[in-house]
Amino acid sequence: MAAKVEIIGVYPVDAPEPCHLIDLWVRGSEGPFKLEMFSQEELGQPRSNWQVPYEERMIDAAGSRIIAEPWNLRNDKIAIWKGDVRLVFFFHYLQLDAPLLTPFGSASLPRETPRPPRLDFMKYDPPR
Repeated sequence: MAAKVEIIGVYPVDAPEPCHLIDLWVRGSEGPFKLEMFSQEELGQPRSNWQVPYEERMIDAAGSRIIAEPWNLRNDKIAIWKGDVRLVFFFHYLQLDAPLLTPFGSASLPRETPRPPRLDFMKYDPPR
């Protein structure tokens, strides 16, 4: 069975440029996948110019605690990528009426809602 993406929430962020926090599950992951493959098409732009996740984190099943920083995992931690994987990340210039493209196919975005307090640990720090 192929992995499937389930988007839990899309939350606006107070930032100098349009930004949202995205909370999602990857259900049935068979191993590591590239987070930069989560994106949205920008018509007239090469894929290298499309937005990608920013400050992404793996979080626990309850969605209230960081368990890993995906870019900082050693090979002996590869098992963390298998099964159901919960992620949260910031995404700039999100198009709310377009799907999120993922390594597992496209996923429709739910309507934006206020960020739940359980995600207060995700502090936005603008890119430099």
